[in-house]
Amino acid sequence: MSRYQILPELKRIPEAFRHANAYLLQTEKGSVLFDPAVPPEKVPEADDVTLLIATHGHYDHVAAVSAWKERNSIPFWAAEQEKELLSDPMANASFMFGQPTSYPEADRYLQDGEIIVLDSELKLKCFNTPGHTQGSMCFQILRQRDEEEEAEVLALITGDTLFDDSFGRTDLASGDSDRMYSSLQFLRSLLKELPASVPVCSGHGATVTAGELLNSSVWIFAESLIGQ
Repeated sequence: MSRYQILPELKRIPEAFRHANAYLLQTEKGSVLFDPAVPPEKVPEADDVTLLIATHGHYDHVAAVSAWKERNSIPFWAAEQEKELLSDPMANASFMFGQPTSYPEADRYLQDGEIIVLDSELKLKCFNTPGHTQGSMCFQILRQRDEEEEAEVLALITGDTLFDDSFGRTDLASGDSDRMYSSLQFLRSLLKELPASVPVCSGHGATVTAGELLNSSVWIFAESLIGQ
């Protein structure tokens, strides 16, 4: 897959200062921007963005939320457990970056297991994967052309829960090592159910396939979380 164009309808947009990944998903009704840390002026398709979704509430993933909402007057979705992080500069780590900021409250709170219809074919399935933060979310991008057929998994967005060769830290606000271990085991089981070629799109680092990730050393490192 390309470094930036992951699928015809999905691209990665790296954010230079904090080295976080944003992802732009094109739908029939406009584009969804996951982890809006990159400002509108850095996105050529900015006029088409109609929805913002955060995998979690840390500064390096939501830094440009206000700029997007002011420019496009669009909704912002996140897990309810991230409400405090978004409003607290210490909790969302913006204070650590020298730019203490409170971010807007989400317009909609996402639920574990919820399926969101984006257009006539594309859907999102939401998974709460706590550990990096209490409200960390992962998302399966699904395509279903026929209601009588099983949906095809196009990609998995993992935020800072799972990277291409590691996983998110658990020592920041609302982080929890035990819950992270459980979330990683859940994701490992989920990956085993996917075709090996499905792209896994993390909050930092490279995009890899489900097969590559299953064969990586991340699962050995995950064992270090036991007993912390």
